[in-house]
Amino acid sequence: MKAVILAGGFGTRLRPISSTRPKPMVPVLGKPNLQYILENLEKVGDIDEIILSVHYMRGEIREFIDEKMADYPKDIRFVNDPMPLETGGALKNVEKYVDDDFLVIYGDVFTNFNYGELIKAHQENDGLITVAVTKVYNPEKYGVVQTDGDGKVLHFEEKPHRPPTNLINAGIYIVNKKVLQDISEGKEVYFEREVLPKFVSEGQVYAYKMPREYYWVDLGTPEDLFYAHQIAMDEISKDNGYFVIKEGAEVPEDVEIEGPVYIDEGAKIGHGVKIKSYTYIGPNSIVEDRAYFKRAILVGSNIIKSEAEIKDSILGEGVVVGKRVILKENAVVGDYAKIRDDLVIYGAKILPWKKVEEYEAYIKIKLDPTKVRPGEYPDHCPLGLPECIYKKFKSIAGEKPPCDECIENQWLF
Repeated sequence: MKAVILAGGFGTRLRPISSTRPKPMVPVLGKPNLQYILENLEKVGDIDEIILSVHYMRGEIREFIDEKMADYPKDIRFVNDPMPLETGGALKNVEKYVDDDFLVIYGDVFTNFNYGELIKAHQENDGLITVAVTKVYNPEKYGVVQTDGDGKVLHFEEKPHRPPTNLINAGIYIVNKKVLQDISEGKEVYFEREVLPKFVSEGQVYAYKMPREYYWVDLGTPEDLFYAHQIAMDEISKDNGYFVIKEGAEVPEDVEIEGPVYIDEGAKIGHGVKIKSYTYIGPNSIVEDRAYFKRAILVGSNIIKSEAEIKDSILGEGVVVGKRVILKENAVVGDYAKIRDDLVIYGAKILPWKKVEEYEAYIKIKLDPTKVRPGEYPDHCPLGLPECIYKKFKSIAGEKPPCDECIENQWLF
């Protein structure tokens, strides 16, 4: 059987982390998600070839396979999409390379699911499609699945406003080649919205509920990336204690660690640093004295200068954070950005290679429209920013107010 990994998406909701890498290459604990998928597929004896459906930044994926997965025991074939084809169009584009039944995995699915169980379930039913399903707390973000007692899918709806159940499509399928016959070639087709409902109405789709011991995360947003790191650290903590310090990392005895924490190889930590729960410090990062971390993700090769505070934030590769900088409230910093000393940034998205030297009025401050008229600002900062910082913010905002798009997307240019 062939396994098709859909790895051509843009990952727009993950920007700026996905601005400089393909979505399947977004790392969890320093390892690209694509590598997790391939290592999982290696254990499935029924799979003899992996087909990578690629488009956006496909050269990065090919380079990773050639350099890091050169010893991979199964054949890997690249199939380029000539244009963005979405999930259904991308499957049509690999039609000539697959056999009767084939496995489909979305490249942004982070899971330890045993794909062999789905293959076995498909062989035991008479449907053309078998979809892996799982339960989530917020089903309105996904495709919701309703089944009967035998596992046949009775109804499927993508991102409903009022989900009738919390059972959702996990982005993993076994598909029969006959399903591809009615898909138009070379056009954007959504498998979940245009193909799957048609076969559900014909009674040709079955569901396989993933057992509770398997974790599953859709790496669609920065919040999902946080959750994936949390799950990965919890899994490691079961066997290795509440913190991991990899070989070659330098961590002085006066560093305060409250796990789960993962410090990758080659990282150098200064004196008096506090590292709180669910923090990942990537390889070859340098952290100076008295820095503070909590629920922070540092992809790698970062420089964090003294007394900086990073909380609930993600830093891409090679980011330099100045002295006494405060990053909070789900700030996301693109690769190789530099943040000047003494800046406070709340919930902003910073573009790759950006040199942040002023606030530029794009700090995430939401004013109550019922209390503040347009063009006016309260006397005191609603987020509790120091007075000098807030006055500077107000003065810049008066000269150069941010556009609606900047406010909506919280971009710090």
